[in-house]
Amino acid sequence: MSESKKGVEELITSLQQNLYKRIERQERTSRNLINQVYAQLESLFWLEKKLLLKNQLPPLRGWATSPDVLLKLHSYIIEIKPKCIVEFGSGASTLVIADALRQNGSGKLYSFDDSDEFGKKTQSYLNKEELNSFVNLTIASLVSWSGSHLTTERDTPYWYDATVLDNLDYVDLVWVDGPPGKSCKFSRFPAVPAVIGKLHSSSQIWMDDTIREEETQICEEWSKLTQMSLEFFPLEKGLGILSYKNENNAVEKESIISTPMPNDSLISKLDFS
Repeated sequence: MSESKKGVEELITSLQQNLYKRIERQERTSRNLINQVYAQLESLFWLEKKLLLKNQLPPLRGWATSPDVLLKLHSYIIEIKPKCIVEFGSGASTLVIADALRQNGSGKLYSFDDSDEFGKKTQSYLNKEELNSFVNLTIASLVSWSGSHLTTERDTPYWYDATVLDNLDYVDLVWVDGPPGKSCKFSRFPAVPAVIGKLHSSSQIWMDDTIREEETQICEEWSKLTQMSLEFFPLEKGLGILSYKNENNAVEKESIISTPMPNDSLISKLDFS
């Protein structure tokens, strides 16, 4: 066999092997996509069975919270029955949380949104579902944040005008899905400094979108600041949950209803100057 013919055959063999590998990768990618779509459809099916809404939810694609996270959130509220929930970034999650509170028969959601457009859409959904009594929605532009922050940029970080929270004695659950990252790097970090004095040993903090590196880093810093355990869930867009799992921090469910004392040791770890 001539050298030139042998070289051609080796080239053909190499091209075939590369083609087979490429086809295998594409098939694997297609299977993963199909599995992901199925998982979201299944979660949406069960979520809609649990909800008692008269109208359909807003679209749950794009920037919206995924059905698998919303299902987990709704189920948690139904089971644990938190009395005071704070939400940063309104939308479909607002309706899901409010529906769970109404099914529980009590509780209040304090929601914040910096977008006049999206905030008004959320308010319209709440009006149609007659959920207003369970939600206090604040729609306001972001204001400069002078407290502790992770950003190293020269620009002033911004956060919600959350003065409404000053009147709260405690917070059972914090749901973080805003503000948008364009406001500054690590834009969601102030969520914990904003409520840390109101957390107690049964409080939990939920962060959406932890498939993104920035949200993951924020969760890890929150865990250090609060000494809360951190667990990541491999849902479509990722979910990070911080909670107290030490037996010394365990309390009876009745204490969620009463007014817990703020954890001074947590406050002392932050610089609000």
